[in-house]
Parts: sequence; C-alpha cells; structure tokens
Amino acid sequence: MTFDSFIGNRKVIERLRAKLQQDRFPHGLIFSGPEGVGKHTCALMIAKALNCTRAAAGSFCGECSSCRKIDSGTHPDVMTLSVEEEASQIKIAQVRQLLGMLDLQPFEGRNKVFIIDPADLLNAEAANALLKGLEEPPENSFFILVTVNVHELLLTVRSRCQVYNFTPLTLEEIRRHGVTDELVVRWSQGSIGRARNLDVTRLKSERELLVGFLETVVAASEEQFQELLGVSADLGRSKQDFEGRMTILSVLMADILYLKEGLPEKIVNIDLHDRLLKFAAAVPVDRLIGMSEFLRFTEASLKHYVNRQMLADVLALMTNETTSNWL
Repeated sequence: MTFDSFIGNRKVIERLRAKLQQDRFPHGLIFSGPEGVGKHTCALMIAKALNCTRAAAGSFCGECSSCRKIDSGTHPDVMTLSVEEEASQIKIAQVRQLLGMLDLQPFEGRNKVFIIDPADLLNAEAANALLKGLEEPPENSFFILVTVNVHELLLTVRSRCQVYNFTPLTLEEIRRHGVTDELVVRWSQGSIGRARNLDVTRLKSERELLVGFLETVVAASEEQFQELLGVSADLGRSKQDFEGRMTILSVLMADILYLKEGLPEKIVNIDLHDRLLKFAAAVPVDRLIGMSEFLRFTEASLKHYVNRQMLADVLALMTNETTSNWL
C-alpha cells in the first residue's frame, strides 16, 4: 500500500505528505479517530516515508529493506509501544525504555519513529514521563500517538503535538476495500477493521434475540407482566454479552427511527426492513425517542458497576405501551 492507495481521509493524507515533502514534519503527532479507519496503517506509512532508501521526499517505495522491515515490525529505528500482555495500561517503564533511545543515533535508517498505540492507555506516570521526550526531541526522532479520542490524553501532551482527526469511511470507501456483503458494509459504521472482523453469524443470532425482545415487549398486555420481565431477564442475564447487545439494540432503534421518518435508505439492517417497519408503525415516535435516550444512558452507565437486570427491566417496561405509563 502507498499513500495514493490509502482509502479514506484523503485530506489528512495530503496534509501529511505535504509536510514530508517540505521537510517540515512535526516531531509530535496525534492521530485521533474511530478504531479501524487506518490510523495505525498511516503511522507505519509515515515511518516508511521517513526512512525509505529509494523514494523521493513525501513518499516510500514499500520494497526496499527499510520498508520491508517496518512492515514486518523488525526495523530497529521504528518502535511501537502498546499495552503489554495481561496489562491494562502502558506503563512508565515502557516509556523510559523508549526515552533511553532518544539520544542514540539511528541504527539503520535516517530517523527514529516511536508509535504509541493506544496512547489513551498511557497511565498518568507514563504520560508525564513522555512529556520529556515531546518537549525537545532530537531532530531525527518522531512521535506518533494513536488514539480513539484525543481528549483522553493529557492536555500537556496534546499541546506538544499536532492533531490529525481521522473520520469514519463512507460506505463506498468500505466497498472499495473489497467488502461485498452489504450488511457487513453497513454494520462496519465506517471502520474497515470492524468490517473485516465482523462475525456475521454471531451478529445475526444476537440480533434475532433483540428483535424478538422488541416484538414481544411491544405487544405484551398488562396480564403478561411476568412474561415481560422474563424476556428482559434473558436480555440481562449474560454479563459478557450485555454491552454488545446494547450496541446492537441501539443500531436497531436508530433504524426504526429512520423508518418512522421515512428514510429507509439510511438503515443498517436492510434484511430486517419489513419487521422493523412493523415495529415503527406500532410505537409512537416519542416513546421511540425515549427508548433511544435510555439506551444512550445505559451505554454510558456500563463504564461503571450497574445492575444489568434492572436496566433491561426498565427498557422492557418503556417499550411496552401499557407499562410505559407507569414510569
């Protein structure tokens, strides 16, 4: 892959290439944006462009020894810092090891490149230690911090780097990556990484459970109250699956709202169009909006300890016409 073949975020790529060509490349960069949109791939491209032995400034050949070693992760001057196995954060010892290389001359290439991914998992001590390297880096040293959300990084770190914001790919750009299943294209949500790793069989199985949940609770009568709570018990029982199910449910609710507003071209679950349309016709728009807002609250609450069963029960009660009046 070359800069020209990079799919999506063309303005970001062209800005970076221009700085490479002008020999004004910043020593600290932050690549921020959703997972799976090419941030890490772009960081490796930059490392190649800074060390390629054949191509002109602002480019790389992808074939020389330097480019091949960067691809294989064996180039001595390109170091990727990530979370160690069985750890949850990037530790200060890892950053100190990196900083120990700053004053050394490159072993093989022209420049040293340090890629920190995911940079938002630097613990406080590691992030503060990194500041020493960002404040006055040697001319031949470059830092690229990769993160989902730039605001998760210390302000002092952000102030020493130029920020490049990557955005989700369009559906057409996902298709250009060779993804042919239209359901996968739409479920990718602009992430080629998500598209390539999506387990469609598992998705359809979980989705069927959730569509069944919606269809059951919307039609339940007051006399079926215990059955209503039984359905919500199935939804909230699995701690491991609960967060993923809430994500799927949020997408389903967005599709239902699109159908309610007469925008079928925007829905993700195109194969469920007719079932979701029936649900949209059966539930007033204000209740749909209330359910969507509660789902956002639920997803935010999952960052902390929550009673999953209670959340599932409330969602079931909100969805049902009779019991929603109790809330």
